[in-house]
Formats: sequence, C-alpha cells, structure tokens
Amino acid sequence: METLQTVLRFGHVAFGFAGLTAFWIPLLTRKGGHTHRLFGRIYKNCAWIVLASAGLAVILIDARLLAAGETPATRPSTFAMTIFLGYLAFVTFVMVRHGVQVLEHKNRPQAQATRLNVWLARGSVFASLVVIAWAAVFSPPSKILLYALSPIGILNGISILNYLGKPPASPRVWMYEHLGAMIGGGIAFHTAFAVFGVNQLFDLGLSGWLAVAPWVAPAAIGIPATVIWTRHYQKKYGELA
Repeated sequence: METLQTVLRFGHVAFGFAGLTAFWIPLLTRKGGHTHRLFGRIYKNCAWIVLASAGLAVILIDARLLAAGETPATRPSTFAMTIFLGYLAFVTFVMVRHGVQVLEHKNRPQAQATRLNVWLARGSVFASLVVIAWAAVFSPPSKILLYALSPIGILNGISILNYLGKPPASPRVWMYEHLGAMIGGGIAFHTAFAVFGVNQLFDLGLSGWLAVAPWVAPAAIGIPATVIWTRHYQKKYGELA
C-alpha cells in the first residue's frame, strides 16, 4: 500500500503541475484556436488523472486509518482533511466535466440535461452539505476552512442545474458557462498548489488567519475574475447593456 501511495503522490504532483501550467494557455490565447484546443485537452486530461489519484488516495488513507482503529472522534483533523480533499476532488470533477460537456453540446444544449448530469449537480450540493455537517458534528480544528469553502459545491451545483433546466438566453451562453466551469476547475488546481505545493516548497510557516490565505485566495481571486471575464465577452458581443 505504501508503494501505491507513493506512486499516486508523485503522479498527482506531476500531472497537477502540468495541468496548472496548461490551464493558463487556453485562458490567454485566442478562443477556439489550435493552441486553445490543444492545451485545453491537456488540461482536461491532467485534471482526470489528478482527480482520480486524489480520490483513490483519500480512500486508501481512510481505509488505513480505520483498519488501525482510528475514527473521526480520535483523529478529527486527519479525517477532516481527507473528507475535504474528497469533497474538493468530486466538486472539481463535476465542474470540469460540465465545462467539457457544455462545449460538446453547444449546438444542442438540451441534450446535456441527462439524468446523470442532473444527479452529479445535485451531488455537488450534497457534498457541500456533508462537509458542513461534518464540521458541525466533529468540530475539527480546521472547521473554519470547511465552512468557508463548502459553499463552492452548493453554488456550482445550483449553477449547473440552472443551466440544464433553462433554455439558453443567448446563442453564446454555452461560452460563458464553459469559461466559468473551466476557471472553476483551475481555482481548485491553484488551491491545491497554494496549500500543499507552495507551503512545502518554501516552508512559509503561516499561522493564525494567515494560514487560511492559501485555501481561500484562489477562490477570492478566481470567482470575481470569472465574473469580470464573462462580462467582458458579454459586452464584446453586445449582450450586456
């Protein structure tokens, strides 16, 4: 099991860094161009590998703890971290998958409203509620972080359900939805890098409220940036007064 966890860790880091790099190229290049599509595929494939390895790692860690007789009551911090990482991996999967499918169904958005997609969006909301309940019941030291980041899944799920349940308000709604979903996945990549990568590489030694910054900064920057970027394109195409 140790060998498998080591392989997962190195694969997760390698593909996470590749995905983090690839994320920026489609964002900054001409939309729909060859470079945009190429690096968009790289980002998507890296995301699948990173999310799968994260999910499997969470399962292995929890299984090992439970086998050793540990419980959320005896190890609240450890279980809170694995619960949160599992939540983040699932919500990111739903976001990126939605962004990919929006692009695939841009000419027939109604075809995307499948039962599976609806339940995945509902699952995103449910995952947030699980994180909130976990923080309330077990009260781990990191509960403030769990509360602070739990709305991401709720907002993501509701946004997807609204998109699936309503006819498009304009011919380019798919573009704004695709942009928002993929940036949402990028926020998760940057959160993981800020929390685990930067802290380990540079040993920042953040404490108190500063220790929360790596967790919330990507979302605090990325969500307003998504709104600004979307409004930019809406204005460009004459869809914003």
